[in-house]
Amino acid sequence: MNLGLEGKRVLITGSTRGIGLAAARAFLDEGARVLINGVNKKRLEDVVGELGTHGYDVRGGIADVSRESEVDELFVQMDRDFGGIDVLVNNAAVHHRVTLMELSEETWDRELAVNLKSVFLCSKKAVQRMMKQDGGVILNASSFAAMIPGFATGVYSASKAAIVNITRSMAAEFAPYRIRVNAYIPGLINTDMNREQIQQKGDTVRSVIALNREGQPEEIAAPLVFLASQKAAYITGAFLEITGGKFAVQNPADAWNK
Repeated sequence: MNLGLEGKRVLITGSTRGIGLAAARAFLDEGARVLINGVNKKRLEDVVGELGTHGYDVRGGIADVSRESEVDELFVQMDRDFGGIDVLVNNAAVHHRVTLMELSEETWDRELAVNLKSVFLCSKKAVQRMMKQDGGVILNASSFAAMIPGFATGVYSASKAAIVNITRSMAAEFAPYRIRVNAYIPGLINTDMNREQIQQKGDTVRSVIALNREGQPEEIAAPLVFLASQKAAYITGAFLEITGGKFAVQNPADAWNK
């Protein structure tokens, strides 16, 4: 697929595994230049090394994107390595399955910091650069939990619901600078974050999905590449549900059992 992304400068936060890594591969396949971000130095080095063997223009940047000083350094690296940024994918997230009554202040603060504050910090730095050029694209990771919270996911669900709203605010505020902002809403995707749930409750969680299966990270990555391209030039302030038809109807399993 040729989406005109060759040479585009892309930063993907939280991209050493799962959806973030799949997105990095998808952008690299389109000829983009990608800075992969993570907090685990060895994992980051391994991923960058493996991708580099395929001839991709890929770099790695260690940073906790919930900390402004480290975000500053990450964007300095973007400037140094690629001369700026065209696409920001705010993908970094953490998730602790814990009830609100058992939730600690530390966990509350950490989830909001990584899942929501990082989007504000990284987007602000990106926009400072994009507004001086011919625009850019920001894609923010939300979750199906923003639409229907899961049990014992209160703070995670709240943070992801906030992503939908802040995406709309960003889209309006940044539009005069030709910067498009959209959110993506993955459903049940086969990642480290969801693997235990899939193994323990596979049949149950699939029963509420019209396609009757979990998704793969690559099935999220492909729409992200499209949203970042000029093929999606009139899409902003939107959120794309990529869930296999999760709760498309109240009883999607009936179609498979008739």
